[in-house]
Amino acid sequence: MNKDGFVIDIDYGRCGNCGACVAVCPEGVLHLGTLILVADNNKCTGCKRCAIICPADALKLMDMTGSVLTVESVDAKDL
Repeated sequence: MNKDGFVIDIDYGRCGNCGACVAVCPEGVLHLGTLILVADNNKCTGCKRCAIICPADALKLMDMTGSVLTVESVDAKDL
């Protein structure tokens, strides 16, 4: 958990390591490790772009209480 109170939960069973979330993250929170996607939650500002863009629905953003934040529909051109 970071100072902003957000944490990214990665469902590794669903994640295909496509890198879409890595490309869209403005803070550099996510990167592809040797075998799996890795999140540096200390950098997360809660923009939800990673969860929105993920084609496998493998990412969930949670707040400090552990509640999953909803992902509103946004136009992909805005990401």
